[in-house]
Formats: sequence, structure tokens, C-alpha cells
Amino acid sequence: MRVGLIAAAVLTGAVLAGNGEAVAQGGGKATFDEIEVQRINVVEPDGKPRMVLSNKDRSPGAVVNGVDLGNAGTRPGMTFYNGEGDEAGGLGTDNGVNGGKPWAVGQLSFDQYKQDQTLVLRYMEQEGVRGVGLAVDDRPETPLPESFEEYRKIEQMPPGPERDQAMAAYRKKYPSPQRVFIGKNPDKSSAVTLADGKGAPRIVMRVDQDGNPRIQFLNAAGKVTRTIKG
Repeated sequence: MRVGLIAAAVLTGAVLAGNGEAVAQGGGKATFDEIEVQRINVVEPDGKPRMVLSNKDRSPGAVVNGVDLGNAGTRPGMTFYNGEGDEAGGLGTDNGVNGGKPWAVGQLSFDQYKQDQTLVLRYMEQEGVRGVGLAVDDRPETPLPESFEEYRKIEQMPPGPERDQAMAAYRKKYPSPQRVFIGKNPDKSSAVTLADGKGAPRIVMRVDQDGNPRIQFLNAAGKVTRTIKG
């Protein structure tokens, strides 16, 4: 049994079989061998979203505190929501060609409450250079919608020193340093990096592609103060 593009029907509670006959209605249960849709919304009884599975064109924008932060129609995959209807993370993959050279990305992420992603499992590839890993990021205490308008205004500024200074000031006001990275780097080394509250790496454990291990300790300025080799 195959049903084509029936997401809207699923959401209204009327699911049609391939011959057009209603098989489930008003909260009933239906069983299918295969369903083909562009988007499925999973909602609570009060209508609050909890999960959306969609293609790229019908993907939802990021919403926090009822504020649409954009990106609708750009993120194929699965979007998670918390009990307040705020985006809380997602799962997605995408790929394409830029300047005749392929790129690909896959990501599973979870967001800090009222903020952006704080735990990310990501694979990225561009021009044959690959990186994959698990990252833990700090996020500001300020709810994302309160800082987003400032960010949007800076993004709309013409390129140049004034825009660069404004963006640097924004990032200082709303820091989001990466604290932990565990994964494989583009140079094919595997690494564990532990950073301080400003995002400066302080301990780096690394094994290069030839199997040479080392542990480095760094100061706040990024200078290596001690190295232990295996």
C-alpha cells in the first residue's frame, strides 16, 4: 500500500489509502506498508509541536519563545521541540556541489534551553577534506531571540571594518566558546581537545595518522608549556 504526499491529511486526522478510501479518522489508528510524504508534524494534544520530519523545501524555521529565527526551507531532516514549543535540536544531512567540487554534511544536535546547539555530533566534507567529531559548546544565558535581532542588524551591514568590529563586539557580548572536541581532524589525526571558558585549548591529546601519540598542555595565550610523547 502506498500513499503519496499525504502529510496534510495525516495532520487533520484523515488518512487516505491508495484507492482514496478513508481508513483512519478522528484520532484513529492506521497501518501502512509504505508512506511517501514531504513533511510530517508530530504534535501534543494541545497542538504544540514536538517533532517535524521534512524534506528541504518544507523544513521549518527555528522558533524560540514564539520568535521565528529563520532558516525555513533550508534544513532537510528531523527537528526536535521541547514542551514549550521551542526548537531543541535536530538531525539532518545535506550535500551539494560548490564550484564543481562536492561537499557533504551530517549532524545530530541538541540545544541549550532557549538557546542554540550545545551538543553536536557532526560530519563535514569539502573538496575531499573530512572532519568528524563530537563537540560541546557553551552558550550565553541570554535567550536567543533577545540577541538575534542584534545579530540580524550586523549581518545586514555592508562588508568592511565597521561590520567586522560590530561582529567582534557581538561575539564578546554573547560568547559561545567550544569547550570539548572529540573526533578526527582534517589532517587525519584523532584528537581530544579540552578548552577553558574562553574557548582557548588547554589540553590536547592527539594521535596523528602515522600513529604518533602526544599530549600537549597550553597556557591561555595558546603557547605549549609541556608535551608528553608516547
